[in-house]
Amino acid sequence: MNGRTKGFNLLELIKKVVFTDFVKGLSITLGYNVSRSITQRYPDEEKWIPYRRWRGLHYLNRDAEGRELCVACELCSKACPTQCITVVPMEDDSGRGIADRVAKVWKVDLVRCLYCGYCEDACPTRAVRLGREYETACTDLASTVRRREELLVPQALAENIEGGVLVKSRLVRTPEGIKVEPDLRRHKKRSL
Repeated sequence: MNGRTKGFNLLELIKKVVFTDFVKGLSITLGYNVSRSITQRYPDEEKWIPYRRWRGLHYLNRDAEGRELCVACELCSKACPTQCITVVPMEDDSGRGIADRVAKVWKVDLVRCLYCGYCEDACPTRAVRLGREYETACTDLASTVRRREELLVPQALAENIEGGVLVKSRLVRTPEGIKVEPDLRRHKKRSL
């Protein structure tokens, strides 16, 4: 054995006896214990507003006159890799849509959906969009299928609102259950 190998083994032995790796790990843990907490108080006090590019729950758009933009071309269902969108077209002369052809049935199965955005990319009229609603918890499987009537309800969060912020929120009781309603007037950047 030369002096260099002997010194190296002695140094390793001292590190093991003094528990240097244990002390380093413990110092990191104790550092987190005395640092400021970043826990969100969701849903009681605050809610995160996602960025504009967020892909959440689907919704169907209308034009300025209130007519449905969907022309039931079925491109969204053909572009969907999981085949979770079902569109059944019908002829309509009541003026419900922007064309003579409208969707009789338009439904999406959220359990099968990948939220990939192919459906909104394929839509020629920008009728189907993926919104910024991310609260998808439910108690039964039947509520994971969203139909045309539910998808035509205007979104609470407009597309032009900036995201990536925490806003104050309050709980609101509705016939469907308790919802979290954000207050978009005051917000703060999310700290990571």
